[in-house]
Amino acid sequence: MNSIKPRYETLEAIDSISKRLDINYDISSQDWAYEIVDFSSIDKYFSIYDSLIDDDEKFVLMQTIIQATNDLIESTDNLDSWARLKQRLIWDYDIHEFTIDYWSCPDMKEINDCWTITPQIRELNKKEIIKKNILFVCTINRMRSATANEIYKSDLRFNVKSAGTDSGAATVITRDLLDWSDSVIVMEKHHRNSIRKSYPDIYKNKKIVCLYIPDEYDYMQPELITILRMKFEDIYSRRLL
Repeated sequence: MNSIKPRYETLEAIDSISKRLDINYDISSQDWAYEIVDFSSIDKYFSIYDSLIDDDEKFVLMQTIIQATNDLIESTDNLDSWARLKQRLIWDYDIHEFTIDYWSCPDMKEINDCWTITPQIRELNKKEIIKKNILFVCTINRMRSATANEIYKSDLRFNVKSAGTDSGAATVITRDLLDWSDSVIVMEKHHRNSIRKSYPDIYKNKKIVCLYIPDEYDYMQPELITILRMKFEDIYSRRLL
């Protein structure tokens, strides 16, 4: 028996999203989110989604994004859009759990009877595998990011690694580390700028959040632990990861 609680679109959210997309909403249409899909506009859909703070609006727009991604894969056999979609489904798993279950076609044994994107969606249909990969970044990876890695390495919510932007860092940041991460947590703005300069393609599609913690603490210093936990848990509770 499926224990996932159903979630439904709200008229307020539909109205807001239709205005953002500059299209008319037909209240008589039960499949509005799917009927208006144009997969050539998928970049626009992602851009709008990333600007949203309302969960109901995210829920509504995600229906369109998944349909657009499905249509794009069906037409081009290119899975690049799935990587972008997967990242956002992981970020907002609690919002989209019902949607993920729906698109995974859990009651269908024959995959050919499902949507093109169903095999990928099914990989997300077990909540226990949804652990965010967090990369903590500072300058030399010996104080701030190393401390963050230490205090969160056993946290069941995350897989964590740490690195530094300096060539002499204990672990130097690499493309592989950035690709591995779902979210990058930097300590200062210049760390984010360093990523943008060295990896502009990754920077455009990667969630990068700055904690604004200056380089004035020792490894595992109690004050550093306190401020790291306070700031990191704040962005986690606000779903900024």
